[in-house]
Amino acid sequence: MRRILAKTLLYALILAPWAALPGAAGEPARGAAAAPDLEIPAGAPLVVRRSGSVTPGEYLRPPLGEGARGGVIVLEKLENVTLDLRGVVLRGAPPQTPRDKLAGWGIVVRDSSNVTILGGTITGYGGCIVAERTKNLVLDGVHFDHWYGMRLLSTVAAENEADWLWPHENDQGQWLARYGGAISLTDCGDAVIRNCRGRHGQNGILTLRCERLSIHDNDFSFLSGWGLAMYRTSQTVVSRNVFDYCVRGYSHGVYWRGQDSAAILMFERCSDNLIAYNSATHSGDGLFLFAGRDAVEGRAFERGEQDVGGSDRNLFYGNDFSYAVANGIEATFSADNRCVANRIRGCHQHGIWGGYSRRMVVYRNTIEETRGGAISIEHGQECLIAENALEGNEIGVELWWDEDPELVGGPFGKHFDTASRDALVLKNSFARNDQDLVVLRTQGLRLGENIYTRGARPLHLSSVRVLGAAAQDPAPAGTPADLEPLFTGIGGWKASGRIEDVDVAAFVLDPAAPPELLARELKAEPPRAPGEQRAFDPDRKPEAGREGLDTIVMGEWGPWDFRSGEPRPEQPKPGGLLAGVRWDAAWFSWENGPDPRGDAEAQRLWRGLAEKPLERATVETWYTPYAADPKIQERVGRQNFGLIATAEVRLSAGRYRLSVVSDDGVRVTVGGKTVLENWTWHGPTRDTVDLELSAGSHAFGLEYFQIDGASALSLDLQALP
Repeated sequence: MRRILAKTLLYALILAPWAALPGAAGEPARGAAAAPDLEIPAGAPLVVRRSGSVTPGEYLRPPLGEGARGGVIVLEKLENVTLDLRGVVLRGAPPQTPRDKLAGWGIVVRDSSNVTILGGTITGYGGCIVAERTKNLVLDGVHFDHWYGMRLLSTVAAENEADWLWPHENDQGQWLARYGGAISLTDCGDAVIRNCRGRHGQNGILTLRCERLSIHDNDFSFLSGWGLAMYRTSQTVVSRNVFDYCVRGYSHGVYWRGQDSAAILMFERCSDNLIAYNSATHSGDGLFLFAGRDAVEGRAFERGEQDVGGSDRNLFYGNDFSYAVANGIEATFSADNRCVANRIRGCHQHGIWGGYSRRMVVYRNTIEETRGGAISIEHGQECLIAENALEGNEIGVELWWDEDPELVGGPFGKHFDTASRDALVLKNSFARNDQDLVVLRTQGLRLGENIYTRGARPLHLSSVRVLGAAAQDPAPAGTPADLEPLFTGIGGWKASGRIEDVDVAAFVLDPAAPPELLARELKAEPPRAPGEQRAFDPDRKPEAGREGLDTIVMGEWGPWDFRSGEPRPEQPKPGGLLAGVRWDAAWFSWENGPDPRGDAEAQRLWRGLAEKPLERATVETWYTPYAADPKIQERVGRQNFGLIATAEVRLSAGRYRLSVVSDDGVRVTVGGKTVLENWTWHGPTRDTVDLELSAGSHAFGLEYFQIDGASALSLDLQALP
């Protein structure tokens, strides 16, 4: 199955516009090295007026100018200038300075053209290189280390919502001001960023209102925000880069939120871009694309625009988006985006999520072992899902419409179609998925030539209507005889899953006249893109012990960079004063009822199920509902299970704070009295309560239920002053 992606690189697509982008046919020439003839003065900027080379050495130069944004090295209103920084370390603050105290700009390029910066290491600033209103800038071989980053407040035991990023607003440069960046380009065209590397910061490359960029052969990994973040940036090629482990909001087995971190972020009308042959693994999202507030909130319509687009016509080809905390690819509220020949494995929410997408193409991808849907599209229209290998996911293909009043009834819904309709699901391979197809409240579904897992597995059908060959008015709800062929694939094996309130038809491909979206893919060649780095090798074997989500280890400032040989960050002991306490625990199924959210009698009967448990164990620390034991998780399963545990905790007299993170319901008792309760179906949520406890032994009780989806459970007890 894993070889499928290697084969797919022999197929598909290039469109003419990318052939003319910078670096597609050739790269800008590097400037000739000049003899060292420049020095960086202390207390004043180096104002560059001609090509030159800075004398190698380490320079401690704090930021200068109004708001610390004047620049320590300034290149302004220049043409055809090369600045050689090879052998130079430009430092804005001493190495031990905490990242959240770093500020100001290091190198500033303004209102220039054909400027090249070669080599050097920039460290200790809020923005290391900041370019504005510049054409044909080249950044080549620059290294970045230790620039601005927020101190993370989330811990291994619990998420802190203050760590969430807000990427939705950047027209006034909010990203750079709030979150910092190694490289920031604003209103720049035809720039080239190549062979650059960054570590120990929050964001790598930020672009605002840029076009025709070439970003290749870079490595911005192990960051606590975004590897590459694009805003109103179009006609750009991003190729052969490594943006791995750009992540926050994760604690293995406890919570997985991502907090809007991403390897590659594309917000607010980023269109006609090529993202190819990159490695973007182990991040919040592998790729996070959003149309923007202009379309979704109607801002552009309010300004009088008529033809308002989103982040449209982008091609994501041959990338590795595996092991995302949230989604391998999230591409929403946009049109004509194409996801082709990517590898997506082990993501926590979706492989590809295309909410409110129009004419989205998902073609020849390999998507495996996703906890949610491998391909999930809500409110999508005319999408093509073809020739994908979908294996070991909770759901293979998921299409649906729901009420969603804020979006359906809001500005977006007033200007765009929000139906779930006219998807073509063709020639996909479904294997070992819990459910192959989940399709709800959808019209015009067409299925053809798919392959399903051998064996009898349930397919639940309700209000399914069979369309005629011409897919005109739907016929009455189909009989079992009508429906069975529609969900039977090649080899005679049937799909599993759930189909409700759906109009469906069989699709037979005519090779001489394929549908428009498929015809384009069949004719296309692999895209040409600049670069030499083999960032994503489909034949590469995973690093031993370095593949899954468990390799994400968060510290105070971000993810552990094990590839650089750094020591693993120390983690506070989970549980606080409860660490090491022995809990007697029993797990049991309530799949057949009663529901623990019912009345007192239903809850009593639910507790009684613990008398016939699926598993019993002694647990010393709760930071997952399975006691971090994969064997328990395997036996208990992922949904509709309960947990009851008791422990004796000896404490001194005093005040204590109990913190509990749960997904789903939780209840804690002390001495038989309920002290904390969130007995609902909810996502990862932190609840706290302060307790006044006497000296001696206290009987703690824990009750927990899981319904479906993600799960979380951790307990922490701390003494208060």
